[in-house]
Amino acid sequence: MKYVTDQLLADLEKFLQDNYIQIFFQLGPADADIAEIAASEVETFSDKLFALIQEKELSEVEIYKRGNVSRQLFSRIRSEREYHPTKKTVFALAVGMGLTVDETKLLLEKAGYAFSSASKADLIVKYFLLHGHYDIFAINEVLDKYGFETL
Repeated sequence: MKYVTDQLLADLEKFLQDNYIQIFFQLGPADADIAEIAASEVETFSDKLFALIQEKELSEVEIYKRGNVSRQLFSRIRSEREYHPTKKTVFALAVGMGLTVDETKLLLEKAGYAFSSASKADLIVKYFLLHGHYDIFAINEVLDKYGFETL
């Protein structure tokens, strides 16, 4: 492997064994008022993404290049406030921005996703974020090694 050491793979394998579960349930609040929720202004994925970019004083060009996201896709996210990205796009942008796991969770939530303990692909991305490895090519190499779609 070009980007990944044997030690990193061994550490990742242990992480997967410790965190992978077959079934994952998540329950929402039982007393939520649907009319109140529908009427409230919601921060979109795009809103959250650009707030994080501004907060971290990051360069948009650097983000989409480090995340291996096309300029056209990034432009579409910028121009369409209601744009709904794929989960892999959210992960790629999180890597490009060097986000923490908690920051990535917030960004995923705004896109309608979550890290899943029942998904080895999610755990692989989470592992890299937890360990501060923001090399999209290394992440993609490991995802491919485990038979998953790359970011």
